[in-house]
Amino acid sequence: MNKIIIINGKGECGKSTFVSFCHEISPNVVETSTIDFVKEIAAKAGWDGKKDIKGRKLLSDLKAALESYDNIPNKKIEEYIHNHPEQIIFVNIREPKNIEYFVKKYNAITLLIRRHQTDTKIYYNSSDDNVDNFSYDFIYKNFGDLSDMKLYAKEFLSKIL
Repeated sequence: MNKIIIINGKGECGKSTFVSFCHEISPNVVETSTIDFVKEIAAKAGWDGKKDIKGRKLLSDLKAALESYDNIPNKKIEEYIHNHPEQIIFVNIREPKNIEYFVKKYNAITLLIRRHQTDTKIYYNSSDDNVDNFSYDFIYKNFGDLSDMKLYAKEFLSKIL
């Protein structure tokens, strides 16, 4: 059975670094995102790959359209979960309604990463700017150095496994 962890936080707060530390501790850790498929579509439509204000808004709006059409981003995550049995899957999800969906369906654990440099940043899109509108199971304050994060990754995995 998979263990699903929803990881969230504003851009550049350290989510991928945290997951990479978890992977060092347990090779069964993998990472995906509800935005991965959206990025593929955006690139085919001409998106330059920049995650600036304009690019982030494009991705947020495109993701919302794909969800409205047929819940496509969540279906892609469910395919990923199905194709990665017996894994600890970290899923990057920004939107509270999508987080709730995976919490209910998969009994997912939620983790918010905070960082001083990004906590007050405004991205001008509903995905990035609503990160705090959920009650998370765990909150990691990424206010120290990488050794602090690595230690928390070890503690976090021991708590959830």
